[in-house]
Amino acid sequence: MTDTIDTLSRRRRILLATYGIMFLGLQGVLFGKLDDPIEAWRPIHYATAAGYLGWSATLAYVLATGGLLFRGRTPEVRAALNDELTTANRRFGYQAGYWFLMGSIALIYVLSQFTSWTLPEALRILFAFGVAMPAVAFAGKERKQGA
Repeated sequence: MTDTIDTLSRRRRILLATYGIMFLGLQGVLFGKLDDPIEAWRPIHYATAAGYLGWSATLAYVLATGGLLFRGRTPEVRAALNDELTTANRRFGYQAGYWFLMGSIALIYVLSQFTSWTLPEALRILFAFGVAMPAVAFAGKERKQGA
């Protein structure tokens, strides 16, 4: 059973880290794509917005609950994967994400004085960091502890 728990814990850590980093990387592709007025959107704009929202919701769900990785597992395995250390690491991830988001808000406020970013662009960047950074911080903390 310990091998199963180690494998699932490693899988969760890798999934959250890559999912969060890929989500941040996607922002470069999406930046400016959804800035047209909604009346001028074509079907591709709706698909892009739905994908963005779906990905962010999935990332937040997987971080908060462990996601679908543990579905169908025994209660003992699920309990071992969501022990006190995992809860503390998840709390660390949320705290790190919060402080990173506060720093990002301050940075974007300063940069907005020198750039022509619109409010939707700035909010999209902040939202992306607010969703992705807790997952990356959680995965980093889990990796550092060898969980």
